[in-house]
Amino acid sequence: MSWAGIASNQCISWNNLKDAVDTGVFMGAEAAVPPGSKQVTRAEAEQYAVINAITSKATNQLPVKSDLVAKSGVYKWNISDNGDTSLNACSLFLDPNTIAWTNTATPTTGTVFYADYNFTTIFPMSGYTGLFLHYRAFGDTGAGFRARFNLSTSTINNAPAAC
Repeated sequence: MSWAGIASNQCISWNNLKDAVDTGVFMGAEAAVPPGSKQVTRAEAEQYAVINAITSKATNQLPVKSDLVAKSGVYKWNISDNGDTSLNACSLFLDPNTIAWTNTATPTTGTVFYADYNFTTIFPMSGYTGLFLHYRAFGDTGAGFRARFNLSTSTINNAPAAC
């Protein structure tokens, strides 16, 4: 059944949650929502959809449709798996599975990239060898941007440039 087809007081199946992400009701988190008729727990809903924390339920309890509210002010990015020089940064591969999150739609100097949509952990860049990274909005097919990053704080150091 579709997301629109369930009442606000009904529990949510994997198929319902998948439909809500696929139709843009919620932004998907890191992993794709698996299909299925099993009911989704609070922890599972928060893992697969970018939503506000469901504080009225324990993590193992079943939320109802009205418990799920899209989280605002969250932006999802594809980011290169490594860095390079400024001139070469735009040619770095953007792996669709390398995801970072920001709280701004237009990253500028000082923007921090996070590993999770709740902004609790900075994006891990300890293995990166070059300072200039390539990134673009998740789902966008454009060229994206390049910027110099402080690898220890996952923060943009200079004004991003379009690729």
